[in-house]
Amino acid sequence: MQPSFLGRDEIEAFLRAGDWSRKTMLDGYATHAAQYPDGTACRDESGTLTWGQLETVTDRLAANLIDLGLARDSTALVRMPSSCREIIVRIAFKKAGIIGVFAPMQWRRRELEHVRQRIAPGLAIMTLERADTDDAAWLEDVFARPPTPRIDLSARPAAGWLGWQEVIGPPASAALGRISERRFAFDEVSLITASSGTSGIAKLCEWPEAAQLCAARGVAARLDLDASDNIGMFAPMSGAARLLVWLASGEIPCTFTFPAGYKPAELLETVRKSRITVGTTVPVILARLAREPLESHDLSSLRALRVGTAAADVEAALCFENQTGCRVVVASGSMECPGFAHADVEEPRDVRLNGSVGEPLPGCRMRIAGENGAALPAGSVGELQVSAPYASSGYWGDPEATGNAWSDGWYATGDIARIDGDGRLRLLGRIKDVINRSGHKILPIEIEREISGHPDILECAVVKAPDAEYGEVPWAFVQPRPGTSLDASALAETLRRSGLASYKIPVRFIELPEFPRVSDNKIDRKALLGMASPP
Repeated sequence: MQPSFLGRDEIEAFLRAGDWSRKTMLDGYATHAAQYPDGTACRDESGTLTWGQLETVTDRLAANLIDLGLARDSTALVRMPSSCREIIVRIAFKKAGIIGVFAPMQWRRRELEHVRQRIAPGLAIMTLERADTDDAAWLEDVFARPPTPRIDLSARPAAGWLGWQEVIGPPASAALGRISERRFAFDEVSLITASSGTSGIAKLCEWPEAAQLCAARGVAARLDLDASDNIGMFAPMSGAARLLVWLASGEIPCTFTFPAGYKPAELLETVRKSRITVGTTVPVILARLAREPLESHDLSSLRALRVGTAAADVEAALCFENQTGCRVVVASGSMECPGFAHADVEEPRDVRLNGSVGEPLPGCRMRIAGENGAALPAGSVGELQVSAPYASSGYWGDPEATGNAWSDGWYATGDIARIDGDGRLRLLGRIKDVINRSGHKILPIEIEREISGHPDILECAVVKAPDAEYGEVPWAFVQPRPGTSLDASALAETLRRSGLASYKIPVRFIELPEFPRVSDNKIDRKALLGMASPP
């Protein structure tokens, strides 16, 4: 289908500027299969797939999906662990003309049902053995009435569900010949990405094929990727940060390696065993890696670690880089515009890790807007707005939400930011998280950086809490390092001595054994207030 909110004139302008091309990911994969048939395309704990094998198995899956009677531009709801299978599914969808939504494994019934109602999927792919008992029963029921083609990736598929081996076997009909007429063109929407959905109202962003490859080229250039690279997918592909790096496979025949799990020791062992050259992950996993005894692991193959989604902890990045010699490359973005800023692996460390999240990828424009929406002068602090040829073309089936977020091609990110004189972007927090304490505006990230520097603190999050006198006040949730405990008075005094203004000192410090998480391992800030005992 054509993008809902991107006109023909804009598409032609992207083509003239060279931001878009008529090439698709399938063109790239076909080239890789022809030129490197025995080269390793992907690897996980179950085995490896060559580019030639990947071409064959995705043809089979695409043909079998067509045989199920799925119309072109049907939607599919998928929840599966990241692995070679996910790559097979994603490429087969593009061949069969099926638009997929890949939900995080953390999602449960509430989030899945919201998306199901929005997209009316013609296909479901789930791993029922990984679902809670209640969720599994609901999934079986909801996709049985009316009957929906459904695939269970479990070792023993549930009754009424197709198994993996059934759908990747030789197709029973001439559906292989229909792939050429079903595959997505460069200007068609071929993917829907979903936000974390913690509130049950996940945003669904539609992505044209050419926009995906446009982003991929920019990321590949910033990481200096080539065919010899072995990419460690050190977080699930349902997040934009990892998805962006995988999209580079449409341009460059890298190997993509999936670890058995995301615990630091597992990731470090994957680097050693598989000789990973570039890893892609998120800030919380970087922080955990930096706390490991890195000198006891062979990480000599690792030349770069990309940390996307949100601003990384600079101290954690420096710690990891100092101990390993691997360059940490920071990036930031959203589902609506992934990778709107990105450092370059070749930049010196004092530039690459100076607290910014890099410069925009090619074709992207950034500006800072005031409360009235007007652009502010250079160096000002305000809301970040971006316009990019690799951005989403709008929210799926939701013109009202699209109109609220985009204006004249500019997407309002909701991030508080500043663009430095050298063009690099600094993120200062989220507008919705700003604390208004009796007229004083407080950015949680400023307090979090001070608390995180304390040697006894493993992780922290500052959130706004209602207050009868001041309206809103900061509360700090902290996870102490093993073997230590929270001394709230001492921590507050440390913050005062640091020069932090008195009105920014948290009113409460709440100790947690661990933080609640949503997709991309982000802290679930909405859940924190409910975890605190009454003051």
